[in-house]
Amino acid sequence: MELEQWKQKYYDQLDRLEEKQTDWEKLEGTLKKTISRLSLAAQGQHSTLDRHLNELRIAIKNNINRQRLESVVDDISRILAKLEDKQSQSNRESIYSLELLVQKLTLPKSALKQQTKLLKQFSKSDDTQRDDLLKSTLDFLLTLITQDTNETQKFGIMDRLFSRNKNFEATAKNKPNIISDDQQLNIYKTCLIDLLSKCDNPNSPNGKISALKLGAQNAQQKNELDKLSSQLSNLIQFNIQTSSNKTEVKHETQAQQNFVESQPTIQELLIRLLEQLIIPDGLVDAANKMKHRLEHDAEPENWKSLLKDVVQLINSIRSRLQQEKQEFENFLQQVTDRLKNLDQFLQNESSNLLQAENQGKEFDKQMGLNVDEIRLDINQATELTSLKANVNSKLDTIAGHIKTYRDSENIRFENSQKQVDAMQSKMQSLESETENLKKLVIEKNRLAMFDTLTGIPNRLSYEKKAGEEIARWKRFSNPLSLAIWDIDLFKKVNDTYGHKAGDKVLKTVAQLLVTSIRETDFLARYGGEEFVMLLPGTKQEETLRLVNKLREQIEHCGFHYHGESVKITISCGVSSFNNGDTLNQVFERADNALYKAKENGRNQCVIAACLSD
Repeated sequence: MELEQWKQKYYDQLDRLEEKQTDWEKLEGTLKKTISRLSLAAQGQHSTLDRHLNELRIAIKNNINRQRLESVVDDISRILAKLEDKQSQSNRESIYSLELLVQKLTLPKSALKQQTKLLKQFSKSDDTQRDDLLKSTLDFLLTLITQDTNETQKFGIMDRLFSRNKNFEATAKNKPNIISDDQQLNIYKTCLIDLLSKCDNPNSPNGKISALKLGAQNAQQKNELDKLSSQLSNLIQFNIQTSSNKTEVKHETQAQQNFVESQPTIQELLIRLLEQLIIPDGLVDAANKMKHRLEHDAEPENWKSLLKDVVQLINSIRSRLQQEKQEFENFLQQVTDRLKNLDQFLQNESSNLLQAENQGKEFDKQMGLNVDEIRLDINQATELTSLKANVNSKLDTIAGHIKTYRDSENIRFENSQKQVDAMQSKMQSLESETENLKKLVIEKNRLAMFDTLTGIPNRLSYEKKAGEEIARWKRFSNPLSLAIWDIDLFKKVNDTYGHKAGDKVLKTVAQLLVTSIRETDFLARYGGEEFVMLLPGTKQEETLRLVNKLREQIEHCGFHYHGESVKITISCGVSSFNNGDTLNQVFERADNALYKAKENGRNQCVIAACLSD
């Protein structure tokens, strides 16, 4: 019986090891998926960067080579730093000025295609090509004149382009179709002077445009005009510098601004990733320090070091988990060895018992023979003296058999007692180690099912609970509702007060929700600032009343950070399970309701069924 119990414990430990192995594989899969999605989010910034990101995705799909992975991360960090440096430089001021100028031109239909082509060329260029593009712009203007044999000859090109001096048409009717070199020079001169006149505005450098215009008026050679055009191109970049930031804002729509502001940064995504990991006790301080660095070291030049350190931390976590796994396997091996010893002990005991049984039978046989011989001697004896001698001799033989049997039994007993004592000592040690391992497994399972930051169940726990509740709902047909929560403007809290304030907000909201729900309800952190709630036995209308009550509690919780009051609100989407529904369908309806609540102004709860109203 005891052997069967130990065997059962051994099999239970093997089952737990397999479950732990599954959890480790899920964690590794989550890490791979996170890195892959981060790489997809960064796709399209630079061709070389896209190539390295593709290598990164290939590396994490296959068996990860640490040295290769670090090399790819270093390359990505270097390219990101260069891209950041390039983006931080204002290298399109001159090109942007020419782009605005060409956009304002009023052209005939025949020139619109060439104008579009030129604008497209502007959009793909920077100030390093400003001289060529300025020349292309002037050639474009000259081409309009030289190729226009009818309508264009009616008035000056600058008057047509900028829609002014319409009376000039009457003076241009008799211009010849063939243009001489002098006429081309005059046209070039007129175009440049009109261009300078258009550029001469209150924001232009004081006196410099006027000086160029005076030089153009006095120029007699084409090379003089070319030199003035070159000086104009150099001057344009200073003319636009003070207003470049405002112009960029004008060209970005409000929707684009809102989208960019709502997207988490790479640092925030990495912080969220660390929050979802199960951190071993020895690496908690290192993980907290890394979160602090990610929060404060946001400069591009630090990205290489940050990404490398995050990868090293994840590798350390993975190594520590692998070490725990190895320790667990070693313990199970010890259990196996000790069970083998126990089995050997029992086999030896069985052998000893069999030997004792055989010796007992032999002893009985010898005793029987000796007794028979005594009887025979008594029956055949004729003299008392000889009878006494024979009986004494047989009794001595019997005493010898008894002593031999007793000595062997004593030796067998002492050996068995030693083995039993040794086995009991091993069993007590095994019991103690098993109890410690049981506590460790329970704690690891708890950590795997609970969010490390807020202390409430995590997404894995939610998926398990959802499966149980759905099975119960299908069996008993009791109402079941699902609610998805999302903290309003959470990114703004992080940006304004820092991630420590954001962590405190998450903890506060989680505790307010979990302490206010019913015993039958279930709350979990789904990810980031999202929470999900299962409400069994509750219809949609009742669920809406309950979640609105929770929403009001959070709105009036009076949250403060470093003595400053911080307004916290939360939005919620609600949906119920109907016949034939799957968890994904109900979740999607609740998520759409949450989106509607956000779209309607936040700090409200919306039922999925009301979306069509």
